[in-house]
Amino acid sequence: MLEGESIKKTILFIGYGNMAKAIARGISGSTLREKYDFEITGRDISKAQRFIDENQLASIAKTYACDDTQDNGAKNIDVHNKIVILCIKPYALQSFRYVGESSSVYSVLAGIDIGVLKKHIKSDNYIKLMPNVGARYRKSSSAFYAEGDKKDLTREAHEIISSFGTAVLVDNEKLIDASIATGGSSPAFLALIAQSLIDAGVREGLKRSDALTLVRANFDGFAQLLLEQTPDEIIASITSPGGTTIEGLAVLEDRAVRGAIIEACHKAVAKSRGK
Repeated sequence: MLEGESIKKTILFIGYGNMAKAIARGISGSTLREKYDFEITGRDISKAQRFIDENQLASIAKTYACDDTQDNGAKNIDVHNKIVILCIKPYALQSFRYVGESSSVYSVLAGIDIGVLKKHIKSDNYIKLMPNVGARYRKSSSAFYAEGDKKDLTREAHEIISSFGTAVLVDNEKLIDASIATGGSSPAFLALIAQSLIDAGVREGLKRSDALTLVRANFDGFAQLLLEQTPDEIIASITSPGGTTIEGLAVLEDRAVRGAIIEACHKAVAKSRGK
């Protein structure tokens, strides 16, 4: 190593599913690419290698093969001095034995609190976060809660999480599960709304491909409006007295669409809390 060069830290991804893919692609597409090396691991090392190949991460990532252990069929993972990002299913947490003490653990496991994490993996710091699939385009909305000893913990966490989208620090761990309503599950709810608008266009005579193009552009424009205005202000700006928009809104209110969306979010949050 040349004088003045800093040693790269290692980010160890445990898991290689959609969320791991989104986060890895987000970080690797940011300026943090020069600051960290990646290791990818899981129960199937061939899937870890495929993860690297499919996401063009070969220049900064390598696979990490777990060692077998006699402890109930779990596999050993060396986490010592590494930044660990847990992207596995909650029930798979006990599939591994975490050897050493990591510098930080980032968990996207819904319903698993930091107290449970501490029973499985030793770390200086613990960060619970709830990103969404927009991370792959560095457009995630991620609430996070941090607990640890390092003075620069919040700075590090904000830097890493902001590399794949917007990061919002909350002061209560329970609010992470609550953010499923506004982040984790909401892309699926928005996709259902988008699909409904496309189907509406087809019903009125548009070709499906044209309806898709128009709805995509509509969502893009709406995202920009939302940066400058509240939802109430947007509605007011396009709802004229006796006009077309108020006719449609009246139907939606009559069908309690707003209440249905709120209840859907509530059920999603309750599910993450095991209720």
